[in-house]
Amino acid sequence: MRTDVLNRIKETLRKVIPAGGHAFLYGSQARNEARPDSDWGILILLDKPKIEAEDYDNVSYPLVELGWLLNECVSPVLYTLKDWMRYRFSPFVHSVKDKGIQFLSAEDITADSRCKPIMG
Repeated sequence: MRTDVLNRIKETLRKVIPAGGHAFLYGSQARNEARPDSDWGILILLDKPKIEAEDYDNVSYPLVELGWLLNECVSPVLYTLKDWMRYRFSPFVHSVKDKGIQFLSAEDITADSRCKPIMG
């Protein structure tokens, strides 16, 4: 995993994710199985009733734009916390729960941890 890219993603998330939000790295980058052409899967959970168009503009787009700047593919996915819990039995949720890395949780944005604390 390229720590320079990961650090830039974290820096961007610190600026754009609203209070109460969570962010996770998932996929091959989180499992340390990435190839040179692997994307950076970023799951973003927002503590709000509904995802709105401006969430894509204000939260997702800066990450995509960062990817263009770094010549990397950054792939953000947005869910509300409520929707995420509703899909808790899906393979995607289980994959993130088991192998994802939480790197932004509400106001605690300094330490990496496995994502199990908020998912269990």
